[in-house]
Amino acid sequence: MFNVKGDLKPMMKHMSKVQKRQIPFAAANAINTTLFDILKAEKAQMPKKLDRPKSYSVNAFKVNKAKKSMLVGDIHVMKQKYKYLKYAIEGGTRTGNVLVPSRTAKLNKFGNIAGLKDGYKLKKNQYKGKIGNTYGVWEKTKTKTKLVILFTKSATYKKRFPFFKIADGVARKKFQRNFKKSLARAMATAR
Repeated sequence: MFNVKGDLKPMMKHMSKVQKRQIPFAAANAINTTLFDILKAEKAQMPKKLDRPKSYSVNAFKVNKAKKSMLVGDIHVMKQKYKYLKYAIEGGTRTGNVLVPSRTAKLNKFGNIAGLKDGYKLKKNQYKGKIGNTYGVWEKTKTKTKLVILFTKSATYKKRFPFFKIADGVARKKFQRNFKKSLARAMATAR
């Protein structure tokens, strides 16, 4: 989760009463605009940092908007999608029964093992088993047996998607500009 908070005390010293009344509205709008700028940047960067992400992953982000009464908003990865995206964002080790495709495994257009949505279904010439110290799905051909999917107890991942770095960069670049625009709009419509 990445929070955007408005610290307005330094700016308020040099403002009129009308401007000070419009501050909460302008700040909430500036925070929300900045959050949606971050959302746009995160979605644009994901295909550049990750190999062929599905639209399900690209649309994993959610914005909680700021309000006039609470000048805090955040952008985060939705809970169900964070379960698998956390390895791309934070790195780490995934444990349990982890399936690793071999070079001969058939992959879908997103680079994932084909046919895993409803559980992997073995073809007629495939079987689960252990050969030597390697447990996995093996495929028999006329001349040889080859490993298709390796079963392992854990897989280690490196950080590949700089979620926080992207968000911080956009917030630093855009918040001041968004606040000035929001304040100008608020002053123009002030009663």
